[in-house]
Amino acid sequence: MMAFVPNGGAKMCTYGCLGFGSCVKVCPFDAIHVIDGVAVVDRETCKACGKCVAKCPRHLIQLIPYEQQIFVGCSSHAKGKAVTTACEVGCIGCKKCEKTCPNGAITVTDFCAQIDPDKCTGCGQCKEACPRGIIQ
Repeated sequence: MMAFVPNGGAKMCTYGCLGFGSCVKVCPFDAIHVIDGVAVVDRETCKACGKCVAKCPRHLIQLIPYEQQIFVGCSSHAKGKAVTTACEVGCIGCKKCEKTCPNGAITVTDFCAQIDPDKCTGCGQCKEACPRGIIQ
């Protein structure tokens, strides 16, 4: 129900993890833990069953190919100022990653970077270009 509380309860980012652990409870492999209020998936323990994806109230958890080493750690679609006010590491939609990627694997849509795993070669140039450090 916290997903329906205005502004998601105590957290400022309306796109971020609520941190209440519904994904943790549904994971049969103990692959998810809430750390500092954010659900963190252990890639080595996860078996990609998808139960957490279905359970997440904000639809933040995605199954990404194990081989994909580069991913965006933010799902905010707020504009830059709102993001910097609410979060230290949120995507501000600056498009530096998009401009830097030699393979056209990153697009910034609605102020948030998205990686196309079919085009990404894992070169890491986007990660280096990101001023907020959200590409990991």
